[in-house]
Amino acid sequence: MALIVEVRQISDGLWAVTTQQLIETEDNPDFEALQRVVDESADEAFRLIEVRDTIRVLLERTPLEQRESEVIALFLQGFDFPDIAQLIGVSRQFVQATFRRAVRKLRQTAKALGISEP
Repeated sequence: MALIVEVRQISDGLWAVTTQQLIETEDNPDFEALQRVVDESADEAFRLIEVRDTIRVLLERTPLEQRESEVIALFLQGFDFPDIAQLIGVSRQFVQATFRRAVRKLRQTAKALGISEP
């Protein structure tokens, strides 16, 4: 038997966890490979939840300036530096410097909270 765990975010602070059970006999030659894939998928889903929660805590507890928050938020949405610069009407160099400053502050907060990089 293999268990598939799917974790998805519904809204801020609300997650849905769905499990599905695949009935396979352990003597099936593919059983071990299937179980390994299922285990890795579940581990990755929970790791992503931990990362999101850590980022949320750092953002809540780090005093960022308005532009720093804006740049970080857009970066986390998947925008690159040139796109962010165009969206907020500043130079790419300004975005890079602002991003570096914000990351430095986030790392200081992480260090103060005892959060280490993986």
